[in-house]
Amino acid sequence: MLFLKRQTPNRRLYLQLIGFQSNTYLKVVEELLGVPTFKLPQIKFTEADISRLVMQERLRLGNRLERFFSFIIQESNQYELLAENIQISENKITLGELDFLIYDKKSKTVLHVELAGKLYLYDPDIKGELAKWIGPNRKDSLLQKTKKLREKQFPLLYSEQSKIALLNFNLPAVTIEQQVSYKARLFMPNSLKNTIPSFVSRENIKGYYIDSDEFKSYKQKNYSYFIPEKQDWIVAPNYGEVWFTFDEIVSRVDESLSSKMSPLIWLKKPNNSFETFFVVWW
Repeated sequence: MLFLKRQTPNRRLYLQLIGFQSNTYLKVVEELLGVPTFKLPQIKFTEADISRLVMQERLRLGNRLERFFSFIIQESNQYELLAENIQISENKITLGELDFLIYDKKSKTVLHVELAGKLYLYDPDIKGELAKWIGPNRKDSLLQKTKKLREKQFPLLYSEQSKIALLNFNLPAVTIEQQVSYKARLFMPNSLKNTIPSFVSRENIKGYYIDSDEFKSYKQKNYSYFIPEKQDWIVAPNYGEVWFTFDEIVSRVDESLSSKMSPLIWLKKPNNSFETFFVVWW
């Protein structure tokens, strides 16, 4: 179900775009990868600008973020998009891909930028501060993703196969500077939701998480709820226009939990304040 009362795809895309634009860069990644952060230019878009954005309706969240990234680069004055999603293969076997090649007109530099848009939950029971950040379904983590970037994605640029592919752009790999655009939306346990770990900013913290037992306690409160689709996880809950009672959504939450899927929920309180939280199955 759409969180808007009127079926307006441009409005929905616009809200996703400004959610993506929010300053959620995870600076600690620079140390883990040894490359600087690429920050997108701050462009103030209007809903009318969305008419220039080509987006497949059912595109998954990761690919959707790539389209937003590409759109912002193409709308900027400072950058020129040279190529995106460059497939690197050998003997018809795909080795990987380079996310973006960008020309910085200001510095006259060609950049290879890898994009990551992630949601992580802080599990205090895991040893090691950085290891505590895991996906809502425990299928990925900050350290797994940064290891892949460090050991596979960035070295791929200097492979013989990439050198051949870059001939199409007349670009020697040695002249390209590598950067990362790592955006992370972080969620703390409810008991620690006012705690901010030292290496993240307040802007990174987008909510908290609870288990199914704690979620049941919300039934006694005069709250309203909405369960957004995954593509809308980057939208702020205050844009929600469609709301339900606890009894109207609890079966959907239970269904997700039984499938070991942790749903994201928007909450609207009687004082018209909003919260975002996960209900986790683990």
